[in-house]
Amino acid sequence: DSSDNIPGVKGIGEKTALKLLADYGTVENVLAHESELKGALGRKITEGHDTALLSKRLATIRRDVPLGFTAADCMFKPDYDSLVTFLLSLDMRALASRYEEQTKKTAVTDVPETDEVSIKAVDSVPSSFFNADKCSVFIDETRGHFLDARILGLALANSRTAYYITLADALRDSTLCAFLKDPSIPVVGFDVKRNMHLCYNSGLEIRFSDDAMILAALQDSTLTSPEKIMDAFGLTTSLKYEDVYGKPNKPKIPMPQEQCDYACENARNIGILYDRTLPKITEMNMLSLYRDMEMPLTEILCAMETEGIRCEESVLDGIAEETMAVMKAEQAEIYRLAEREFNINSPKQLSEVLYDDLNLPGGKKRSTAADVLEKMGKYHPIVGHILNYRKVSKLYSTYAEGLKKYIRPDDHRIHTVYNQCATQTGRLSSSEPNLQNISVRDEAGRKVRRAFPADEGCVLISSDYHQIELRMLAHMAQEPGLIEAFRAETDVHTRTAMSIFDVPEEEVTSLMRRQAKTVNFGIVYGISDFGLSEQLGVPVSEARDFIERYYANYPRIRTYMQELVRFCEKNGYVVTLCGRRREIPEIRDKNRMVREFGKRAAMNAPVQGSAADLIKLAMIRIDRMMKEAGVKSRMILQVHDELIFNVPEDEVEQMKQIITEGMEHAMELSVPLSAECSL
Repeated sequence: DSSDNIPGVKGIGEKTALKLLADYGTVENVLAHESELKGALGRKITEGHDTALLSKRLATIRRDVPLGFTAADCMFKPDYDSLVTFLLSLDMRALASRYEEQTKKTAVTDVPETDEVSIKAVDSVPSSFFNADKCSVFIDETRGHFLDARILGLALANSRTAYYITLADALRDSTLCAFLKDPSIPVVGFDVKRNMHLCYNSGLEIRFSDDAMILAALQDSTLTSPEKIMDAFGLTTSLKYEDVYGKPNKPKIPMPQEQCDYACENARNIGILYDRTLPKITEMNMLSLYRDMEMPLTEILCAMETEGIRCEESVLDGIAEETMAVMKAEQAEIYRLAEREFNINSPKQLSEVLYDDLNLPGGKKRSTAADVLEKMGKYHPIVGHILNYRKVSKLYSTYAEGLKKYIRPDDHRIHTVYNQCATQTGRLSSSEPNLQNISVRDEAGRKVRRAFPADEGCVLISSDYHQIELRMLAHMAQEPGLIEAFRAETDVHTRTAMSIFDVPEEEVTSLMRRQAKTVNFGIVYGISDFGLSEQLGVPVSEARDFIERYYANYPRIRTYMQELVRFCEKNGYVVTLCGRRREIPEIRDKNRMVREFGKRAAMNAPVQGSAADLIKLAMIRIDRMMKEAGVKSRMILQVHDELIFNVPEDEVEQMKQIITEGMEHAMELSVPLSAECSL
């Protein structure tokens, strides 16, 4: 750039320069072959030979200047622990809590006091590297779905050295291959489940002992993406993926040195992340959770993703045709009632129809959100048709049409991705596509599930836990009333209705039971009297009365919830039965609304998180039992509290027994666990 006094070669712009570098690799190599370049281009390069070399020298960042000090010498390290102690001695608790949060951030962003790691591209890894006590591995890959992605090369790092080796060279390096398979050598990766897919696709075997991504997400539950993890720990690289390989719409031929630097810096960061998180996880009493639950689950999820689930495109086409007909009918009725045509999907145009043309009461916000429209249904029939249009439209776009692009032509299956580190509660999430939102509890979900048949000669077995969060709450609060109800196998919602309405069982109506069910699950989520009144459609005073009567009959639950909030206010987190932490910084926020959210999260997270831990333990237990039995059946889906299996017809009864035993004995609680298999 001439504005920076870097002259470049006169007459050579960015496009030509990039082409030359792509052809020859380096500036020096271009100049070495300048005689081969013909015409005006060759003349420009020859005439600009010296300025090209000068320009590269000017643009190159010198990394070999003797400084006499290290980055660690320049660090400013505030003593936040002493500051917090001092502030607390003055009863300045709000200020102290702010710096308590800062101590956590400082703990994860300290730069390790080590010398700079040597980075080098090699065609075989030197034998001295294998003497290290551990190795962190970064897989340099093509992006995309895990079944399509391929390994380009590997970066391997220890505390002193990082090497980059292409996949072809790695496969030829017998010493390296033996090292990567050796179970006695700790090999650390990041997003190991995806790495396992990549290794299988590329014919490389690596026995990963640890996943730095899972460790970091366990240490701080708010870190729900790789980007958040690296940002929180202050781990950056001089080059991003796009810098080396370009963007999807503008790919770039990678420069070998850039490839090496990018991959090796990532490998080094994985090692740093592991060194910082493993001791912290041990200190936080989550080592067993990590070793005995999360790491074994990684292999199970990898197998489930590889197996996938069969999906019939013809069934989706039928649903699309059916829903499109309903959408058109609803659209016509909406236009008739509005007395004009408009874009139903446009909030602005819909708002004008509802609040200007039809004069419906909507207040200043003029909202078109579903929860607002549901309350307005009594004012005009158009509202019901709009809500149904939206429901059918979502069924069409998200499922009938949306799922088809994920069906792979080679096996006619959908291979979803399970994310272990994407939620704060520890629940698994599903993406590409999300198959966890296809519920059997509504008509639309049941319709879509028909597109997922069993394999030939097999049946699908589904099993889910009954009222698992209420059972968790009964156990964790040690509430005698609820424990007794579950042990006696009575209907817990009827039991609650009897309590809050003060009527005998025979006088409990279906409405009473529905309201009691809402109260039961609302309590689990720390619902307020206002929130309950909204859900039940009753005055706030009546909802408050329901909650008070509930707590009067189940007093240990109120005590337990209060203890959770107090613990969270003091420590900033809550814990599940298995020791998983959920950080809740909102509970110390200055804003009252945010603090109230934090309190509700503190009440719910241990219950919901324990239920998430339970289903993971059940998956591990069932997987082990299936392997011991040598069955051909496969676990193929996890949908929150439900597991789905593809089962050969001659293994149905055997699998029912394995699944039920595995789910009902995954944890020992004060109440029985109940799971039921259905075909």
